[in-house]
Amino acid sequence: MSFAALQAYALSPSRFVRMENLMTASAEEEVLVTVGETLGSAAGKVVAAAKRTASTLSDEKRKIVRAATKARSSARRVINKTKRKTSKAAKSAKRTAASAKRSVKRVARKMKRR
Repeated sequence: MSFAALQAYALSPSRFVRMENLMTASAEEEVLVTVGETLGSAAGKVVAAAKRTASTLSDEKRKIVRAATKARSSARRVINKTKRKTSKAAKSAKRTAASAKRSVKRVARKMKRR
């Protein structure tokens, strides 16, 4: 390309139109960047809120699990205590029944002798 052709190309109206398009594209890019930043910050806030909620829920979950464990433990203790008392009462009843049976037999033997 000759110097005259380069000069004609540099000063051609189509060249200015291209520069104008570049300026418009730059403005559009700026708008897109601004929108992207806004969306990014909004998304960041949403993620932060979700993390806070999750940590709160995990704290609540830990408390619920601890309460459930305590309830299970106390229920187990009550059940075992009840079992012990029941078995003691059953043993006592058996002993009383056996004692009464022996007593009846003793009285029956005494009656036979008379």
